[in-house]
Amino acid sequence: MRVQDLPPPSRFMFWCTAPFLLATILLLPLLARPPEPTGWVILGAFVLLCLFVLIGLWNAERFWWCWRAVGGIVAGGYLAYLISMIAEGQWFGDGRRSSSTALNALMGLIVFGYPGIMWAVFGRFTWKPEPEYDDYTDESTDIDEMEAGAGG
Repeated sequence: MRVQDLPPPSRFMFWCTAPFLLATILLLPLLARPPEPTGWVILGAFVLLCLFVLIGLWNAERFWWCWRAVGGIVAGGYLAYLISMIAEGQWFGDGRRSSSTALNALMGLIVFGYPGIMWAVFGRFTWKPEPEYDDYTDESTDIDEMEAGAGG
């Protein structure tokens, strides 16, 4: 199925999330005061992520690149998380599932980062390309022509 064949998106999702995304974009930099430069980078990436989601929900067809940027930010975040845990030597943690470990970072990279990088690079979640559609063949017109010819 091609994007052109899909019905226009509903504005419901945009209008339900837009106030919260705008509040996050405007207020989070004013309210959060990270103590380290790394915190400012994470804050900036999160605000940028919210901005791209807002613009992508506003008009997904026009701003298709925003969703690719969201995938790239998510994948980059989990890759940075994994590198950080490896650099700190936090491999398996203290046995709690919620602890920050390289194993948890790797699982997050597989579950969320891999689809994010696939979407950012290829615009789809699978390796196989979408089938090419022939613009000259349309089943509805072929059926209409056959019915018109048979009814004579």
